[in-house]
Order: sequence, then structure tokens, then C-alpha cells
Amino acid sequence: MKALFLLLAGVALSISGMAQVIKVRQPVEPIIDSIVYQTENVTLIFERSNLRDYMVSMDTTLRNAKYSNKVFNSVQFTRLNAIDMGNHFRKAYCYLEDTTNKDFSYSTGRMNMLWAEDGGIMLPYVEEILPDLLAAGTVRVIDRSTKALQPAYKMIAEPIDGNNYRVFRLNSGREIFRESTFRVEQLTKR
Repeated sequence: MKALFLLLAGVALSISGMAQVIKVRQPVEPIIDSIVYQTENVTLIFERSNLRDYMVSMDTTLRNAKYSNKVFNSVQFTRLNAIDMGNHFRKAYCYLEDTTNKDFSYSTGRMNMLWAEDGGIMLPYVEEILPDLLAAGTVRVIDRSTKALQPAYKMIAEPIDGNNYRVFRLNSGREIFRESTFRVEQLTKR
């Protein structure tokens, strides 16, 4: 009986140790030029400059990789050939660089087309960088039910087919963002 109790205590301790608490770094200056990403449970806000920096670095990376869709982890790019990948990236890059474009508000409840003529063209790139920004604590997380800015949240590893994906949760346990949703082909059983 004692061995069973120690085993259960060990399992409970290991499960609680798997979650990493991330404290949000409060920006010195208010966010003026932001991107808003809304899920069922939270609203995420981060600097447009984060996306711009990512796109600038990916410009060189994509050229060096001959516009291979394998450079990105997004499931939306898996069916694009090198020409389409290059065209999509350049179109998205031009949209981001045009300062007159202000449509950078996304919602998981709204469908966006991959080749959209509006800010929807940026969505795969936003979903590509969100896990890294969340892990760094540079995203403002607002709980939609309480409208409160969250000072911290949890990151948990989710193993799928030998790869670890990150799941971000509020301290209440409600999901913020699940990386595997945008990086793993979902299998349907027939």
C-alpha cells in the first residue's frame, strides 16, 4: 500500500512539473501598432513589429531554401509548390509592409482564405509565430470571460507522433493556444 501511495505521489508530482509557468513581460511603452488574435477563451495582442521582423528573416530563409514549403510548420502551406509559396509569401510581405493596411485582427471563429486580398493572407504567418511569442511572454493575454489581463499562464508539452507541441493554458485551465492545431495534419477516421 505504501508503494502504491508513493507511486501515485510521484506521478502527480511529475504531471504538475510538466507545466511551465510563463510570466508576461509588460512592455515599457503601450502597444500602438498591434495585431489582435481572438480565440474562444482569450484575446491575444502583440506588436506588429514582431511579425515584420519574422517576415524579414523568413525572406532570406525562403530564398535560400528555394521557396520550399518545408521551411514553415504551418499545415496550410503543405500543398503549395515552390512557385505558389514564393508568390504567397511576397503577397503577404507586401501587405504587411504597406502602412495603409490596418486590418490585423483575427478570430478563430471566422474563416480566412489562404489567398485573401485582405489581412487574412497574414494569418498562417501569425499562427506560425504565436507559439514562440507566447513562450517568450511577449503577448498580452486577456481572458474573454473576465476581461482581465493575465499576468501569467502555463505552457504544457503535448506529444504527438514523436514530436512535442506546445499547449498554452490560462491558470484556470482554459486553453489559450494549441500549437498542434496549426502544425499537424488532422487525421479523420473512416
